Amino acid sequence: MKKLLIIPILFYSIICSSQTILTLTGQTFSSTYTVPHSSPTTFAFTNNSLTSSNTSGYQLNAGDEVPASSNDYLDGSVITGNRITYTGAPSGTHGIFVGYNKNDIIKYNYSDASPYGIVLKAGNNGTTMTDASGVVAYNIFRNNFIGVLAKGFSGAKIYNNTFYNSMSVANSSATIFIQENDGTGGGNAPSTGTKIYNNIFYQTQSIPMIYIRDANCITGFASDYNVFYCANGNPWFVYGGVIKTLAQWQALGYDTHSVVVNPNFINLTDFVPSARLDFGTDLGTAMQAGVSTNAVWTVNTAPAMATQNGLWQAGARIYNTGAITISYVNSTVGNATPSILEMTFSTSLANNVPPATAFQVIVNSAARIVNSVSVSGTKVLLTLANPVKYGDVVTVAYTKPATNPIQSVAGVQVVSLSAQKVTNNTISTVIIVPLAIKMTVYPNPVHHTLNIQWVYSTSASGQDATVLVSKIRIFDLNGKLCTEKLIQAGATSQRIPIDLKSGIYIVVALSSSGIEMASQKIIVY
Repeated sequence: MKKLLIIPILFYSIICSSQTILTLTGQTFSSTYTVPHSSPTTFAFTNNSLTSSNTSGYQLNAGDEVPASSNDYLDGSVITGNRITYTGAPSGTHGIFVGYNKNDIIKYNYSDASPYGIVLKAGNNGTTMTDASGVVAYNIFRNNFIGVLAKGFSGAKIYNNTFYNSMSVANSSATIFIQENDGTGGGNAPSTGTKIYNNIFYQTQSIPMIYIRDANCITGFASDYNVFYCANGNPWFVYGGVIKTLAQWQALGYDTHSVVVNPNFINLTDFVPSARLDFGTDLGTAMQAGVSTNAVWTVNTAPAMATQNGLWQAGARIYNTGAITISYVNSTVGNATPSILEMTFSTSLANNVPPATAFQVIVNSAARIVNSVSVSGTKVLLTLANPVKYGDVVTVAYTKPATNPIQSVAGVQVVSLSAQKVTNNTISTVIIVPLAIKMTVYPNPVHHTLNIQWVYSTSASGQDATVLVSKIRIFDLNGKLCTEKLIQAGATSQRIPIDLKSGIYIVVALSSSGIEMASQKIIVY
C-alpha cells in the first residue's frame, strides 16, 4: 500500500519538471537582476527592494529584448509590492522590463526615479504580442523620464496608477508613451488596444501626459476617468505624432470624463491625495484592491491594501472609508452674525474649502452673493454679501465642485444638495410695545354680566395685531384663572357672562404676546 502512494507523487514531479518555479520575495538587491528563463518559468518577484545606478540596460530584467526561443517563457509573471530605486545619472535604464512576455501582473510597486519606469516590449520581428490578462495597476511612479512605455506590445492595461514628475523638461519625455516597434527583425509592430483608466497624472513641468507616437497605435486605444494636473501649464497630449490640447484630445473621444484637478498630495514621498479622488470608473472586482493611504514599502512585507469603496477612486492610493457616511444636518443664520450662514454636517470636516460658486443662497426668492467660505469643525460657514434680516425666507443649495469639495477628515465627500430651508434666528430690530389703553368695566359690583370697554391712546388702525387686546382674563385674589375670553381683532368692547362666587376678582386685558395692557378690580355679589 505504501508503494502505491509513492508512484503518483513521483509521476507528478516528472510532469512538472519542465516548468521551473522561481519565487523571489523579501530580498534586498543592491544591483540589477536578470531573471533566468532557459525554460518555461513561473516567476514571482514580490516585496523586494532593488536599488541600482547602472546607466544602461535594466534594473529588473524579466524577459527578452529581441525575438528568441525563450520568448513567452516568463508569461504570467507576478511582480508586486516592490520598491525599485534608481540612483544613477539620467540615462535610458529600464526599471521593470517585461520583454516578449504577456499576461504579467505588475501591481503595487513603487518606481523611484527609474528613467523608464515600466517597459512592455515585443514585436520587433513585425509580429505584435497581444496581452489578455496582464495589467499595470496601483503602482506609484516618481520622477521617471517615461512612466510606462508600450513598444510593439498590444492590449496593455494601465489602471489606477499615480504618476508624479518634477524633473526638467530636458530630463522628461512623457508620462505614458505608446509606439510601434520598428527595430531589428523587419516590419513595424504597433502597440494597439492600449487602455488607460483611473490614473493620476501630476507634472510640475509641461510635458505630454500621453504620447501616441505612431498613427497605427491608435487602433483600439481608450483613455478616460483620469485626473490630470500640470503646475506650470495645461495638460497636453500627442496623437499620432500631432500635439493636442485637452479640448482637442477630448474631441477625439478620449478622456471625456477625466478632470483637471490638483490632487494636493499630503507629501511628495507617499503621494497620498489630501482627500478621496472619486473620479474613476468601476473596473470590476478583480481590480478593487489598491494601495492603502498608510501603505509603506518594507522588505518582506506587502504594502497595506485598501479596497475600492463607494465611488471608484483614481490613483494608486485608496481611502478605505466606504463604511463611513457624512450627512447634512441643518442650516441656520444667527442673530449675532446675520451675514453668516452656517451649514452643519454629521461629522468633523477636513479643511477643504470649496469655492463660493459651489453654493446658491436664495433670500426672499432672490440670489444672495456668497463672498467667502470657511470650514470649522462640523460646519461650513458662508459669509454673505448682505446680512439676513428678521422675517427673511432663506434657502441654501450646494453643487459638489470638481476641486475642494466638502468632505470629512476621513475623505468622504458630501454629495450635492438641492435647496435646503435655512432657520432664520434673527430678531426684529423694531421693539413692539402694546398700545396704551383706558379700560372701563361696569356694572361694578356685578352679578350676571360684565361689560368691558377700552380705548386706545392712539389709533389702532394698521397696527401689528400683537400690540392689540387679544384676550380678557379674570383671576381671583389667589391668582387662579377663573375666566378667559378671546377678543376679535380690532374689537374695543366685550360682554362676559359672570358665574362666579361672591368675592373680589381682577380683570386683566392682555395682548397676544402675553403683555398686560390694563387691569381693574371688580366685586361679584
